[in-house]
This record gives sequence, structure tokens and C-alpha cells, in this order.
Amino acid sequence: MFDLVVRGASLYDGSGEPPMREDVAVSSGRIAARGDLARAEAARTLDATGLALAPGFVDIHTHYDLGLAWPGLTDHVLRQGITTVVGGNCGIGDADVERVLGDARAARLGVHVGLLASYGPLRSRVIARSEGRSATADEARAVSLEVERALEAGALGLSWGPYHANALASQEELVCAARVLARARKPLVVHRRDEGSHALEATEEALEIARLSGASLQISHLKIAGRRNWPRFPDLLAAIESARESIDVTTDVYPYDGSLTYLNAILPQSQKADGRLRERLATDEGRNAAREAARLWFRERQPAEKIVLVAPSHPDVPRGGTLVDAARALGVEDPAEAALRVMEADPEGLGGWATYRDMMKAEHVEQALDLEGSAIASDSVPEHDGRPAAHPRCYGTFARALARAFERGGERGLARAVARATSIPAARVSLRERGLVRPGSVADLVVFDPSRLRDAASYAEPERYPEGIRFVIVRGEVALSMGEPTGTRSGEVIRA
Repeated sequence: MFDLVVRGASLYDGSGEPPMREDVAVSSGRIAARGDLARAEAARTLDATGLALAPGFVDIHTHYDLGLAWPGLTDHVLRQGITTVVGGNCGIGDADVERVLGDARAARLGVHVGLLASYGPLRSRVIARSEGRSATADEARAVSLEVERALEAGALGLSWGPYHANALASQEELVCAARVLARARKPLVVHRRDEGSHALEATEEALEIARLSGASLQISHLKIAGRRNWPRFPDLLAAIESARESIDVTTDVYPYDGSLTYLNAILPQSQKADGRLRERLATDEGRNAAREAARLWFRERQPAEKIVLVAPSHPDVPRGGTLVDAARALGVEDPAEAALRVMEADPEGLGGWATYRDMMKAEHVEQALDLEGSAIASDSVPEHDGRPAAHPRCYGTFARALARAFERGGERGLARAVARATSIPAARVSLRERGLVRPGSVADLVVFDPSRLRDAASYAEPERYPEGIRFVIVRGEVALSMGEPTGTRSGEVIRA
């Protein structure tokens, strides 16, 4: 007798192939059989007639490691059909991989959690961020030893991004660290140094690091930001396609044209990378330079009224208002000055989370999603209390991407999108027992209605969960039933 049989569904098995009408049986937390199981006996049966059955979604680009203490994390993830999350992205996080994985285990989450080692915190163990410089050859080797230890502790790979101490890293020291990854056969996951006017050059830098080190490369949330920079997007895609001839490179994408990051993203790295932004803002020279840099952003990337402060660090600035609203609340005329005051209110000078509306061209988002080897990923970030920031990508990424694929391409389009949500991301971080519905695989499954699947979240109302997700099964246990969490906590911590 099986523990569970899901009957009557169209099975999208994660391979990218069109669906077949097959039943799936589960025993001891793993896929036991698939096919015609009408006569099979089971302790529990789910009738999925007219619905789709797929592997649980694998979200390989998140920052949930920063919000493990939030009690609602499991339910939040399950409502989206996600069964596995990978944190530690963009080079942001805790240097102590063992401790973070221990925290995840102690949280007893109902989804699986894996972690990337974050380059910035590891680097800061060797070189003080305040020194504001690249590493010497000896220091680069010392950082590489920290990377090696993080991988031994269970990290699935290494992430890097232009935040905090990360931005100080030279290409040479990143190559040194990436060679450790190549030997361990783990990926380098890169939020490029620039995603705007120098996005192509930053992409070429990441590709060169992979070439020189031999490491596989994952380019995070592929995009080119800012209307003036959009014409270079075809060149960016061409560079990636050309690089595929000699290196292993893949990408991930969230299906929205508005980004979400710190407010201080509008300032250049020269003013903030060493962590001394607030000191600079306290001087006339530094403040004037920062104000002019913010105004340049408004001219080249997007106007101040397109920047929405979803979690501002200043107590007098309303949540959900634009920088223009922030200026009004603070009694100043210049939105650039308002931005600096919000950053000053943050001990780290970050300014809190902000949504940058209309940052990407919608057509480019679709092209990035269709790129060979591209994975769907949310880039979900938590606020200080662990709750997800108020951006629709933190709620509706997978439903949006799959629903659009089904609308454009029917069952074949949906099958390809399911692969981008399951087997492709799982393979990138070597989760060999997840992402496909195969006998012996971990029984992580999602049942949804393709005709009703849609992302209910929007920029106006971001904190809304998708419609159409019926059941989610985690390691053989029904964790979401008819759209509601069951309280089951069968997730596990994933180590390399």
C-alpha cells in the first residue's frame, strides 16, 4: 500500500516535455510510482482530475536566510507552490554557514532550505570593510580558504553582488575564490557589478571570472535597467550566448519590470562600498556629491516619482509613498535631499527597501525568461521582522511566470515554464533528488489549476497570494490543502 496517490492529473514532470495523464504514488517521502494507478491502494488519495501536477517549485534566489525567525515563513512560501528555497544570495548574509543552517533546522520549517555562502561577510573576516580596498594576493588566498570552509559546512555555492564589502572585491580575488568552487563543482552566483549603463561590461566581467576559474556561473535576476540602457539588451544576450560555447552559464529571472533593492542603490559604490556613507553625508562636499549622484540617477534611470519606499528607514516617511512624497513629508523640495535623509536615518546607510518602477522593459523580461537554462526565481527579501517586503515578486513570481507561459504557449509553453521552476534551478545547485517527478525522487509536489492560476499581487496591492494553487506536498506530506496550509512541517535543511 502506498502512503499517498495523486490521481487524475495532467503530469508536468519537470523535464519540459508536454504533460501526460498519469497518477503518482508516494511512499516514505519519495516518489514510488507513476502511471495508471487506478487499482493501487493508498492510505490517502487526492483527486486531481482536470488539474496539473508538477514537482514543487524550487526558488534558488531568495534572502529568506535573513528571515528564518518569522513564524509565517512556511505558510508564505507554501501558498506560492514553493517547496525548496535557497538563501544567501547577492553576497549578503551571515558568514557562519553552519550557524544559519542550524537556525533553519531549529525553525522547523515546512519547506526545504539550502544556503549559498555569501562572499561579502566571508571577505570581511579577512579584510575590514572600512579599509575600502581590494585584497592583496595573500588576503585573496585567505578569503578563498573561508570560502572552502563554507562549502565544507554545507553551502551549495558562493554568491557575490555589489553590496557592502562585495563591491570592493577585484576581479582577481573573485577568480581566486571561484577556483575553489570549480574544484568543488559548485556554482558562482553573481548579481553583476552593474545592471544599468555598464550592465554589458559587468556581464562580461562575470563571464571572464568563470572562464579564468573554470567555475560554473549563475547570473542573478538577468536584466538591463533604465530606459536609456535598454537598447544594449540584445548585446547582453549575445554575450551570454557566445559564452555558452566555452563555459557553463545560466541565469535566473523574476517576471516583473520593477526591481526591489535598497534606496542607496541610487548612489555610486565609491560613496558607500566602505560603509562610510553616513560620514560622507555629514560633510558639505560628500553631501553635495551624493545629491548630484541621486539627481543623475533620476535623469538616467528613472524619475523620483517612480521610486516607491516600501520600507523606509526614516520614521516620518510614509510606507508605500514615492520619493516625491517623502520630500513632502520631510518638508524639502528636492527628492534627492529627501533620499539622503532617509539613508541617514539607517545605521547602515541603506535607507530601507524601495521598489524601482518601470526599471526594465517588459519585452526584455519575457526574453530573459525564455533564455536557454533560465530559472524562475523570486529574489524575495524580508523586512527587519522577517516578513517579505511589499513587492509583488515576493508573492506572485511563480504563478505569474507559469500563467503567462500557459497563456502564450498552452500545455507546451507551460511544460517549459514548469522546468524553469523545478528541474533547471534544482540542477544548478545540484539538488539531484528534486525538481523531477521520477521514482526515487523526493516527493515534493504541487497541484494547481492552469486555467485559474494567476498572480493576484500587483504594485498597488503587492501582499496578495496567487490563485489556483490547490495542494502542496512536501516530502510526501500534504502541507497545503485546497489553498490552505495544514500545519505540517516536513521540510529539511539541504547541505551540499
